[in-house]
Amino acid sequence: CLAPQSLTTTKPLAALRASSPRRGQVRASRLAAMGAAIAFIGCVECAVAVCGHVYKQVNQPVSEDLEGDAPEGEIFVLICALDYKRTSNPLSCSIDGRNMEKLIRQCNVPQQNVTAMYDEMCTKERVEQAIQEIGSRCGPNDYFIFYYSGHGTNLRDISGDEEDGQDEAFCFVTPDGQINYQSCMSDDDFVTIVTDSIDSEANLVILTDCCHSGTIADFTTGDWSGRRAVSITGCLDGQTSGDIGRGGIFTHSMLLAIAELQSGGEDQYSVGRLYNVTLQKDAEVFNSKQDICIQCAPGMLPKQMAWPLVPQQLYTSPLALRQLDMS
Repeated sequence: CLAPQSLTTTKPLAALRASSPRRGQVRASRLAAMGAAIAFIGCVECAVAVCGHVYKQVNQPVSEDLEGDAPEGEIFVLICALDYKRTSNPLSCSIDGRNMEKLIRQCNVPQQNVTAMYDEMCTKERVEQAIQEIGSRCGPNDYFIFYYSGHGTNLRDISGDEEDGQDEAFCFVTPDGQINYQSCMSDDDFVTIVTDSIDSEANLVILTDCCHSGTIADFTTGDWSGRRAVSITGCLDGQTSGDIGRGGIFTHSMLLAIAELQSGGEDQYSVGRLYNVTLQKDAEVFNSKQDICIQCAPGMLPKQMAWPLVPQQLYTSPLALRQLDMS
């Protein structure tokens, strides 16, 4: 086994689907293709477990049966949501942030464990300070959830760790609400801040509803070795993440998924399970062109971490509430 590298099943499965067997062999070929796909997924998971590779899946279901216990420690959340009202490219991301706050309250997460930052509060320096402050309180088995909704961008890769020569970055703002090169936080800087600040035995969930965010967690760097971390992003590095004017497509799909899982009686499930239902909701409601992506720290799979934000009372997603209000 070599150094951590990203493994994805997308291309092999696509190749299997693209085959066109003769008419009399359709059923047998489909069964063979399914068997080959299952075997390939098993090989990928084996490589992750044995060789410590980075697991990655793009807009395709993942293994979801939870392996492990329900969340045991405390849950800490940092929300960063920016509307960029003082720029020429405004968004509606504060709606995403408020929607996440409502969900978190229904999950009985203590208010003192939730830090929500909006607009001009989200300078690079203040976000770094917030991560460090939360990290000082986050211990083994606790969860640190980083949620970001805003602009994402690409910067020139200086460290040389990016195959495409570009770092991914969060578009934080200056104190007067503007975006410039200095206000952006590259994936390299983000990873260093998070791994330096958060306990090495804590669980990390990184949720990013922004453009160019596919590898924003940069799991192929050595900083993540031995950690329990999962990232779900609204799109790939080369894609844009949709804003419907009332929040982001990825966030709405995820909240719809959480509501559906609760309505089905599921109160304990893996991050992989949530990801799969999020894909279903994106396809059913938005049929978006963006590819929602999931990745894990080296040696970890999505089914090996329990999803921490499970509502403890009846939860209705924001889109469902809007439909009720309009009826």
